[in-house]
Amino acid sequence: MALDPITRRHALGAAALAAGALAPSAAAASRRAALFELDLDEHGARGATASAAAAGWRTTPVLRAPRRFDLIGLRWARGHALEAQVRARRRGGEWTPWVALHRHGDHAPDSGSRIAGTEPAWTNTADEFQLRLRGSARGLRARFVRAKPTASVARAVTSRLRRRSAARASASASRARPGGARPSQSGPPPPRIITRSEWGGDSVPPRAAAEYGDVQLAFCHHTVTANDYTPEESASIVLGIAKYHRDSNGWNDIGYNFLVDKYGQVFEGRAGGMELAVIGAQAQGYNSHSTGVASLGDFRAIGQSEQGLAALAQLLAWKLSIHGIPSQGEVTVTSAGGETNRYRSGTPVTFQRISGHRDGDSTTCPGDALYAQLPELRDRVAGQATAAPAATSALTARAVTPKVRYPGTVKLDGQLRFAGGQSPAGAPLTIEYQPAGNAAWEPVGSATCAPDGRWSAELPLRASGLVRARFAGDDERPPLDGAPVAVSVVPTLALQVSTRRLRRRRSVRITGTLDPRPPGGRVLCMLERQAGSRWVVVQRKRINVRRGGFRTAVRPRVAGLYRVTISTPGATKRLRLRVTA
Repeated sequence: MALDPITRRHALGAAALAAGALAPSAAAASRRAALFELDLDEHGARGATASAAAAGWRTTPVLRAPRRFDLIGLRWARGHALEAQVRARRRGGEWTPWVALHRHGDHAPDSGSRIAGTEPAWTNTADEFQLRLRGSARGLRARFVRAKPTASVARAVTSRLRRRSAARASASASRARPGGARPSQSGPPPPRIITRSEWGGDSVPPRAAAEYGDVQLAFCHHTVTANDYTPEESASIVLGIAKYHRDSNGWNDIGYNFLVDKYGQVFEGRAGGMELAVIGAQAQGYNSHSTGVASLGDFRAIGQSEQGLAALAQLLAWKLSIHGIPSQGEVTVTSAGGETNRYRSGTPVTFQRISGHRDGDSTTCPGDALYAQLPELRDRVAGQATAAPAATSALTARAVTPKVRYPGTVKLDGQLRFAGGQSPAGAPLTIEYQPAGNAAWEPVGSATCAPDGRWSAELPLRASGLVRARFAGDDERPPLDGAPVAVSVVPTLALQVSTRRLRRRRSVRITGTLDPRPPGGRVLCMLERQAGSRWVVVQRKRINVRRGGFRTAVRPRVAGLYRVTISTPGATKRLRLRVTA
C-alpha cells in the first residue's frame, strides 16, 4: 500500500529530534554542551542604562552569548527579586520582540525549594541578547540551552521518521486483516502522542528512575514561552524546556507529564510510562496524586487554539479513563506542603477533577485566558468519555502506598465489574508481580471481591516493579487481567566516611549498608569535585555488596570540596569532604 508522505506534523521539523540520531559519543558531547551560562555581573547588567520604557527599568548593552542558543533564562542568589524582559537575534540580524522572563516560583517537586530565577523563554536560534531589568539581584547570570540540531542531523531524523511511518502503516494493515491483533478498547482512544525518542528526549535522560503515585486529578499549565512559533519548532521547545528543567533547575526530568502545542500536537513529557502514574514536578504538594499537562505558550491574554483545546480534551479523556477517574466532579487530596503551595502540609484540599495549577499553588498559571477555558474543556472531556464504547468488563487496581521503604508493605485496592451488571461478590483475584526488567508475572497474593466489586490486599515486596490483579475466570465469565500499576520499594541505604576533612593524596574509607541486596550485587560509588557551579566526576567505580554491607576507599589528588555518592536503583546517599593542600 502507498505510504503517506512525511508531513510537517510528523517530521516535527526534525529540529529537535536530533539527539536520537547522534552517535553515542556525539550524543554525550551534546548533553555536556546543552546548558551553558554567562555571568551578567561581569558583562554590563549591573551598570545598565536607564530605559524610557518605564520608570525603574534599565536596559543592558547588547550582550554576546558564549555560543548560539535557542532558550534563555536567568538565575540569581536566593533572597533577591528581579523583573526581566529579553530580546535576541543572530549577530547582525533582526531583533525578536521583547518577551517577559517570568519569575520561577510555582513548578517544583514535592520536596523541592523555590528557585531564585526565571522560567526560560524561547528565542529561536540567536547568539546576541539584551535585557530590560527592574529591581536588583546578586549573582545574576543567564543560562542558555541549545535545542536545535544541525541540518545534517535533521536530515537523518527525517529519514528515521520515514522508516517509522512505514512500520506504523504495516502494523495498521496487519491489524486490519482477519486474524490480526486487535487492541482492546475500553475507553476513549489515545491521541497521537509524540514520544520522547521522537522529540529528542534520548539526549536528556532522567537523572534517576521514575517514581510513581496515583492519578486523582489533572492540572493544566502553560509554559509561559512565546506564542509565535511554527509546528516544526514545537519539538525543539519541548526539548529546550526538558534540558532547562533537568540541567538548570536540577530536577530529575522535565516537570510536566504531557505538553500540547497550539497546533494540536501532543508530546510525552516525563519518562516512566505514559499510561502509568509517573510523579512529575508540575504542581508542588500534589505531584503524587495528579498528572500535569502544559500548553506551549503564554495564555494570560489569549486562549488555547481550537486545535490545542481539542488535543487537550482527547488526551485528558484517555488519560483519566485509564486511571478510572471521571472528568467532572470534585476530589479531595491531602496537601504535601512546600514553598509554592497555597496550603500547609496535611491540609485536605478539594479540587475539580480537571483543575488549573493556580488552584493548588501560588501562581497565575495556566494564565487567565486558558483558566477561563477549563469549564469548556471539562465538558469536552466528559463528552468524549460518554461517547466512548462501553467496557464489557473491567478490573482496576490502585497503589494506596505506591512507594514504601524496605522492609515495608505495599497496599493495593481496586474494583471488579462484570458486563451486564453481574455481581462480583466473592470473586477470587490473584495479585501478580513483575520485577523491573523481567517479563514474567508471578503470583504474590490474593484478594476476594466485596458485593460492589471492591477489593484490597497488602503485599511485602523486596524490589520495585509492576503489580496487577487477575481474575482467572469461571464457567460463566472469561479471564480478565487488570492494568498494571507501578510500585517503588526504596532500599534502606546508609553511608559513612572515615573523615570529612583530609589532606590531598590521603585515602578516605567509605563504608555503608544496603538492604535488600541490589540487582547484580553492586552499588555505584562516585567521587566528584566542585568546579564553580558544577560537580566534575573524578572517579567512578562499582563495589560489591556482601552480607548487607559495602566498603571501598578513594584518594583525592588535589585540594577542594568533594562529594562521595553511593547510588543503587531507588536510593542515593551523598557526603561532602574538604580536601586541603
